[in-house]
Formats: sequence, C-alpha cells, structure tokens
Amino acid sequence: MPTILYRNDQNISPGDVMKIAVYAEHVGRRCYDVFAEDGSRSQSEALSRRARDVSDALDFGDEPHLSPETTKKVLDLHNMVSGMCFDRFGERGHMGKTMDLVGMARDVDDVLDKLVVYHLSPEELEEAEAEWAHEGQFFPKDDIIGDDTDSRLGV
Repeated sequence: MPTILYRNDQNISPGDVMKIAVYAEHVGRRCYDVFAEDGSRSQSEALSRRARDVSDALDFGDEPHLSPETTKKVLDLHNMVSGMCFDRFGERGHMGKTMDLVGMARDVDDVLDKLVVYHLSPEELEEAEAEWAHEGQFFPKDDIIGDDTDSRLGV
C-alpha cells in the first residue's frame, strides 16, 4: 500500500471544492453498490455515509483548505466508487458508469493531485512498473509514442 502524504500548501480553489461536492452529491443520489440476484440494487450504508461525510466536511470558503481527515474521506469515497459502484443500468443486468461519473471522477483525481503525494516502496514501484509494462502491450505503439499534432484530435 503506498504511503500517502498530505500537502500543507494545497493550492485548491473554491471551484476544486465544488468539483468534490458535485461528485459526492452524484454518488449519494445516483450510485449503487449492492446488487441482488433478482436485479434490484441499493446503496450500502457505507457508500451513503461516505458521500454524506465528504459533503459535510467540505470548506466552501474563499480560500479553502481541506484537512488530512477530510482528504482521507474524499480518498475513501473515490476508492469505493472506482470499484463496484455504478450509476448506469441497462438491459439484461448491464451495469456501468456514465460519462458524467467518469468525468467527475477525473476532476476529483485532479484535485487529489493537489492534496496528496503517493510514495511507493521499492517493491511496490517494481510491481507497478511490471503491471504498466504488461498493460502497455495491449495498446498500439502509435497511441503511446508521438506528439499531440495528430489531425484526428480536432475531429
């Protein structure tokens, strides 16, 4: 498990706090993590509580600061949602994450980058590099190497 260090100089804006608030609100209202064989779904008390705790702990001031405890709550919610938590449901039991949720999660990732630093042990770093090398074999080399001047980017 990586060591997480909390930054004192967070450099976050009220807009960053709003991104977290919108994410927590969406998760609290539209995400489910408990699924029954009959096709019904519900939200666990843990997911509901985490979304509520994040919303309650946010600083909406002009110069916001998130305590390490609040940042941990955001991390815990984000980790839970990135797992078996879904907000889109289709035919024949299909579950997924909407582009809205994916976009909000990416926004929260950007804010978390301002709040925490991850340190990996040498063993964790070696394991991560091996996993990245393994996953990298499934992507075309053209998508990994090159510049951003591809004409398809504007389409």
